[in-house]
Amino acid sequence: MAANRGRRSAVIVLVVLLALPLLALALPGSPVTMRVAGVTLLWWYAAVAAPVAAVVSVVVARVTR
Repeated sequence: MAANRGRRSAVIVLVVLLALPLLALALPGSPVTMRVAGVTLLWWYAAVAAPVAAVVSVVVARVTR
């Protein structure tokens, strides 16, 4: 049962990670065009934050097996 819970939570996290940029693009003022260190927030999300969160969620799902 714990394996199903871990897998389910990992899938939910990954779906949220995929939906987050689309929701951010729809916000007024387009916050994803803001720049941090000369690079847009959408790039930081796509290149750093989302992959790290995906790896962490998969590792946690596997550990709970």
